[in-house]
Amino acid sequence: MWFEDRSLSNMKVSSLIVEEWRDIWSGKSEFMFAAFAYLFATTNFLNLPRLILDNGGPAFLVAYGAALVLVILPIVALEICLGQLTGRGPVQAFYNICPVFKGVGISQILFSLFVLATMTHFLARLIIFIYALFWTLTDDRPGLPWLHCKNFPEIQFGPCRESMSVISQNGTSAIVGTFQRLATFHEESAMSKFQNLLDHKSDSVVDVGNFNWHFLVAQCLIWILVFCAICFGVRWLGKVIVFSFIVPLALLLALCGRAMFASGAVEIFQEFFVDSLDWHKLKDYLVWKTAVEQAILASGVGFGALITVGSYNKRSNNLVKDSFVLVFTHALISVLQVATVVALVGHVSAKSGLSPDQLIDQGENQFYQLLVFLGFLPHAKILSGLFLFLCAFVLLNVFYLLALSILATLEDALGEKWSRCCPRFSLALFVCLFCASSSLFFATQAGAFGYELVSGFLNYVTVLAILAFELFAVGWVYCAHSLAMDLRTMLSSVFWWCVGYLLLSLSYGLCFVPIAIAVLNVLGYSFAKYSPQLRFWEWSEWCGVAVALFPLLPIPFCALLAIFRACARGGPRSLCRRFCLAFRSPMRYELMKGSVSSGGVHHRVTSHHGLPRSSRFSAASSAPTGGYVLLPQAPLAQPESDDVVAPGSAKAGARSRHTNETASSTLRADSPGSN
Repeated sequence: MWFEDRSLSNMKVSSLIVEEWRDIWSGKSEFMFAAFAYLFATTNFLNLPRLILDNGGPAFLVAYGAALVLVILPIVALEICLGQLTGRGPVQAFYNICPVFKGVGISQILFSLFVLATMTHFLARLIIFIYALFWTLTDDRPGLPWLHCKNFPEIQFGPCRESMSVISQNGTSAIVGTFQRLATFHEESAMSKFQNLLDHKSDSVVDVGNFNWHFLVAQCLIWILVFCAICFGVRWLGKVIVFSFIVPLALLLALCGRAMFASGAVEIFQEFFVDSLDWHKLKDYLVWKTAVEQAILASGVGFGALITVGSYNKRSNNLVKDSFVLVFTHALISVLQVATVVALVGHVSAKSGLSPDQLIDQGENQFYQLLVFLGFLPHAKILSGLFLFLCAFVLLNVFYLLALSILATLEDALGEKWSRCCPRFSLALFVCLFCASSSLFFATQAGAFGYELVSGFLNYVTVLAILAFELFAVGWVYCAHSLAMDLRTMLSSVFWWCVGYLLLSLSYGLCFVPIAIAVLNVLGYSFAKYSPQLRFWEWSEWCGVAVALFPLLPIPFCALLAIFRACARGGPRSLCRRFCLAFRSPMRYELMKGSVSSGGVHHRVTSHHGLPRSSRFSAASSAPTGGYVLLPQAPLAQPESDDVVAPGSAKAGARSRHTNETASSTLRADSPGSN
């Protein structure tokens, strides 16, 4: 079949390099849609409106925009450049950049596993909400079970309040002059009753109890969908991701349009953006810290997914221009998300008399608040369905790409020979089964407490530390200037290379930004904000610390191992020289003598034009003998051009001899397992 083709013509060819058995996207549009889908996160839906309200309104938007341009844009360009240059997932990409920092890629994969296992619980909850919505439609029940009480007696036990009702701070009926709020999170509200019915919570996090079968079935369904999306590689995933990005975007536009035409929606923008304006907030460093942290979490940098997505690009792809388009699209989607939430708040404020400060929440609580807000509009069931499907598609896209990153790492580790014994189909099945099994705890009666613990502690330092090591490894050890010179070999436009050089140069100072944010997060840490059932177990806090630090362990371990292996090698070099070699990129000096065999292509053909004289991969400085690196590529590659030289032809031999004598070879290192 098309996804198992291994013919010689199925090769990726660019102006600089012939790559063997490596998948690429079927078209440029699929790469862009995949990156759009990854940057289309629900984080801004749930967090950004409250942050704007609390931090000076438009003043915070200025800080957030500056964070996108000065922090996120260079990191996006850097990660895509790493993937496109090395043609590998995070682990092999960082090994090729600097063997000492191979652990950064492993940490990104471990962190992705933790995130996938944890977020499976939340996505399963979304699916259960969707199922409950369809149940009300098929059973012809008026209202929704998380909003109304009287139409769902089998779900509600004891006293029940409508989630859209207004109560005072102490939970009694609203009295003029008291602090008021919606009853969404009151223990007697329909939302709380519905949530308690779903969770069947135990007494503490150590009291695992039984499986919640509705969560278990929903989680299994999630990983079946993920498996179906990634099992045939990026050419199949590219088709899936186009659909799964366009659908939530259309749903967001529909919700935004409906919210903007609701009564009170236009008037709220005056109060939200003009009355709350406070430019003095920009003098507060915590506002900048919050803006940068939110931008990092919303864009998903540091997970390694953008490295993987970029590794399936054509080598000549203009990644700098793509980075600008991606960040601009992320900003545009964020504007739509904020406008939708603000318009809904304006309508609810006009209906209930509550101020935006009393309505807008943050994090997962904001998700449930939005479900209640939609109940104030006509056709609440339809609008709630649109919102639930929107969130489900957005999260599934993130699941697809994080799972693809893990799958690509396994394929890189196994190489071409092992991929014949372990085809992608079986590797994808293994990845999905492993992730599904790792999320089983969250389907138990203690799963809600585990979700609260893991998701809370992962947000403090883990991804920020990984991002800091990533930027340090590329910016200071490998050198951002060297990466910019490598970028020159991939871009034909001098203008875009100059822009890319400027962006990559910012990585010299960017590594200190996540470190500063992590330090401030640790200083502001408080375990008291977690639920009493979670704090009941004396070891729960230490378990949270272990969860936060465990993904970081490969970074020092792999660094020590690489240094030890380099220093333990014999030879005439001094110990200091061997220590320094541990930090050198294998792309600089590791070569294999290539030869042409009748069985297939066993060398890499490189053109001699278009390379700068100062390229760090110059054959004259790095290759004492003519040779080409043989990569254990993953199967499948889409032809980029028809200019493929037959391996046994005289033209191929002449080109090989000419390249050995005069060309500057752009090389990628073999996998560490072949050393």
